Amino acid sequence: MKPVLDIKPVRLAARTVHSIEGGKGLQVTAVAGAVWLTQDGDLRDVVLTRGQSFILDRQGRAVAYALEDAAIVVGPPGHIAAADFAVPAAWTTAA
Repeated sequence: MKPVLDIKPVRLAARTVHSIEGGKGLQVTAVAGAVWLTQDGDLRDVVLTRGQSFILDRQGRAVAYALEDAAIVVGPPGHIAAADFAVPAAWTTAA
């Protein structure tokens, strides 16, 4: 497991995507905002808001789409909780 200080959040502007290749078994955690997750070959849609996580369970590509300005962390299961990151106020306030 990586120490918390080695894990960097991926900041996503509203309506942008982040692609995760070969992520089966990785945990995606929202540390700010809201994201929609989808995986190749999966009919489910998953929406995460701050503090929520999902473990990718499909081979292939997964895509995180920012429903609003957001930040996610991707890593091994149990690697992080949203509370481990202090999110700058500018990330959580409307422009």
